[in-house]
This record gives sequence, structure tokens and C-alpha cells, in this order.
Amino acid sequence: SGPLILRRGTEEQRRKILPGIASGKLAFCIGLSEPEAGSDLAALRTKAERVPGGWKLNGRKIWTTNAHLSDWMIALVRTSPAPEGGSRHAGLSQLLVDLRLSGISIRPIRDLLGEESFNEVTFDDVLLPEDALLGQEGAGWAQATEELALERSGPERYLSSLPALTAGVD
Repeated sequence: SGPLILRRGTEEQRRKILPGIASGKLAFCIGLSEPEAGSDLAALRTKAERVPGGWKLNGRKIWTTNAHLSDWMIALVRTSPAPEGGSRHAGLSQLLVDLRLSGISIRPIRDLLGEESFNEVTFDDVLLPEDALLGQEGAGWAQATEELALERSGPERYLSSLPALTAGVD
């Protein structure tokens, strides 16, 4: 989330959030998947509409890793309808969501081992400030793709295998 905020965030967003990430005081999760959409992120239904002073957010995200431990979410939401016959990716935007706001509930999803790292996050008339928009309105698909490419190629992906590799080396 830090690199995305660094690249796409406003100067105010960078000043407000990046020091907390760098110091380990702020944790982020990414809100992408939704019930009934499966792996088709363009089918998402969570939407944010402009209201005086900001945005009103409604919908649900599912399989959100560590949402229960996070302070903020970068949520992919629909901010305008997709054009008829056009790309379903149009009209998607990313919002910075303070998970302590009123109207947000986080429910753990137990896996087969009884662990609860995944969560369902529900937004019920959550009021976000105007500056919650991350990057450009309507550019959410490209930004989320960029964010996932970095997340899925980071050092934690290959370094997580290091203990197994070094255990076999004498």
C-alpha cells in the first residue's frame, strides 16, 4: 500500500499516512474481492457516491486478509456506472478507508484450521472525506492492477521460502 500511496496519493495523503506505515504504526489491507463476484473484480458492487464534503460508501468486501488487524483499507469501488457496451473496468476508483469509522463492521472468516486471517468487511453508509480518493477517479482498475503486480512480486514472496531452502543446506 505504501508504494501505491507514494506513486498515486496526494502530497497530503503521503504526509498523513506514509510515516505511520514506515514506523509500523499503521497497517493496511486491500479490499478487492466481493461476495457474488468471485474472481471477477469488474463485477464488484461496492459503490461510493459523492455527497457534500466527501463520499458515502456502501457494500461488502470478502477474503480481505488481516482486515481485523488493519487500520486502513485501500478499497476498489464503483464511483460511476460502467458505460453500456464499454469496459466494465471503467468507473472504478480506489478509496482510502479508515477502518475505525462508523458504519464499518469486520467479521472474521474461519478457515479449515480454525484460523481467522481472512475477513468480510461491510460498509453501511460510511462517510469518507473528499480526500479519500486515491489517484484519479475512474482509474481504479489500472491502479489496483499495478498494486497487485507489486504485492505479488515483492521480496516476501520469495523470502518466505528461505527457511525451507536453508534447512536443506548443510
